Amino acid sequence: MFVRILFLFALLAAASPLQAGRVQTLFQAEVDAAGRDTASRDAALSLALEEVLLRLTGSTDSLATPEARGLLKKPGRFVEQFRFRETSAAAGLPEQLSLWVQFDGVALAREVRAAGLPYWGRERPDLLLWLAIDDRGQRYLVSETVEPGATGARAAGRHHGLPLTLPLMDLEDQRAIQFTDVWGGFMGTVAAASRRYRPQVVLTGRLERRSASGDWRTAWQLTDGNNSQSWKGHAASLDDAVDRGFGDAAEWLAVRYAVVSGDSGMHSLVVEEVSSLEDYARVSAYLGSLSPVDQVNVLRAEDREVEFSLKLSADASSLQQLITLGRVLQPIETDIPWRYRLNP
Repeated sequence: MFVRILFLFALLAAASPLQAGRVQTLFQAEVDAAGRDTASRDAALSLALEEVLLRLTGSTDSLATPEARGLLKKPGRFVEQFRFRETSAAAGLPEQLSLWVQFDGVALAREVRAAGLPYWGRERPDLLLWLAIDDRGQRYLVSETVEPGATGARAAGRHHGLPLTLPLMDLEDQRAIQFTDVWGGFMGTVAAASRRYRPQVVLTGRLERRSASGDWRTAWQLTDGNNSQSWKGHAASLDDAVDRGFGDAAEWLAVRYAVVSGDSGMHSLVVEEVSSLEDYARVSAYLGSLSPVDQVNVLRAEDREVEFSLKLSADASSLQQLITLGRVLQPIETDIPWRYRLNP
């Protein structure tokens, strides 16, 4: 009976995508293209790959390394599909041409890790943004329905691979938080207002446009559990200010969550409350999608409990840290380590 169960598990795992995760567009990019000829297409492919590598490594410094430059020399080998897109421009101007690209995530991830570059997979923290803008005296909080700022924030989230939540600023939010709370850095109020969204990371931004020069001054604070980081900057436009803020946030988070391949090893992990083949497929796909995991196998399955054997390409502590990001597995408080419960 046990052999039969493992056989069914293996069949279902083979049919389940191992790349299930939060950031579904991690390996996609759309960039401007100068033309449809081969040279213009290859230049656009290189730009698209550079954007994807920025998401995967989380660091602009990584893109300057010889290893990254080597990957960028032949972007075509990672392309699964691409297509040109034309968009209407302003009256009297030519149509704008862009190139959309889908890269081979499996091949690209393998090469990034083989090159010794940091690799940050699909499993990423949910980020809640509280953005206070003072545009020459016009003050407001950006929300799902308040522009300008929301469109730029969503674009920055996609650009840097950060799953983004914008506040609703409905009656509940309006009772919980005001513009002055975010602007003044009253983090206790921000934390209380954030609870309804259950974020794993909270990013607060204070953006001010100067009357004279027209550029933007920025101040940011990122809170990830008990860890926080603050920084300031400036930018020429609102969208640029938001994108730079997200870029700095991504770099800081990548330090914590991106992994660098090291000595490979095996590690076992037990998951309770696995009561069906669908549960097994969910856990197996989730574990297989995590950056340090190269291979997932089943050691035993009995009494709603499955023990997995994981082949790792990085330190086991990196895997534990990534599991805490997800809401699939919950650690069980016990003297026996590496035991988890499958969440409903």
